[in-house]
Amino acid sequence: MKLPKLQQLRYLVALHDTGHFGQAAKKCFVSQSTLSSAIQALEEQLDSQLIERDHKTFVFTPLGLSVVEKSRVILEQSADLVATSSAEGNEFSGQLQIGVIPTIAPFVLTPIIKEFAEKYPNLQLFLREDTTENCLSLLREGRLDLVLLATPYQLSEFVELELCRDPFVKVFHPQQTSDNVYLLEKDHCLSEHTVKAFNLSKSDKVHPFQASSLNTLLAMVEGHYGETYLPQLAIKSGLLKNSVLETQSSETENAGRTLSLVWRKTSHRRVFFNKIATSFQQVLEQLI
Repeated sequence: MKLPKLQQLRYLVALHDTGHFGQAAKKCFVSQSTLSSAIQALEEQLDSQLIERDHKTFVFTPLGLSVVEKSRVILEQSADLVATSSAEGNEFSGQLQIGVIPTIAPFVLTPIIKEFAEKYPNLQLFLREDTTENCLSLLREGRLDLVLLATPYQLSEFVELELCRDPFVKVFHPQQTSDNVYLLEKDHCLSEHTVKAFNLSKSDKVHPFQASSLNTLLAMVEGHYGETYLPQLAIKSGLLKNSVLETQSSETENAGRTLSLVWRKTSHRRVFFNKIATSFQQVLEQLI
């Protein structure tokens, strides 16, 4: 029997996680036909049906679900194998794949790259900006080693190391004409964190418009259409430079988010990750 390729297993896991061929293909950066053909080839290689197809719908067979879970383990172990080989003899060398969410990445990537270049010159750093859900999916598959994200978030299957707090700051126009609250779209965990921090889940102040970026969010506030809440990290990094908008510290106790490092429980580099966490903390504390 011809052994499956890791890419085939990766496609299968992506299809299971997204529940949609098109979304799975997009996630894997391939065409839908490429992904579909690879999974069909995998079924032929295993001489087993992994997916029951019915026109535009599909469900995983019991065997298919079992193969998905085994594939996750194989992908994790293969990633750890590569990492072990590349760092043999020196834990501060080799490659390190880090995912960072969009509401953190613009403000920390340059300082982190500089810090690591100075402290760990033999370490090859590869950074990826993506949503929390996508970063964790890539981490689960072994395509990322670490994720820098904001919590609270459901992370029971991973190791989480809290780095620092990032308070929320109210942002408004001095001539504001509305008390509407503008938030990012729900793909961004900042939206959920803001809603929970200020008890906005049942508030009629939350405007139905959802911004896809912090810049769009600020544009709505600059138009006198309402206010928003941003992490102090973004404010102190100069996001409001040359802006007419004003800020105000939150009166709500402990309103903010926690910035954390996350990695797989099975990773052999956990001791190394705990060591370099100090570098992340130093960078973040200087910025916040």
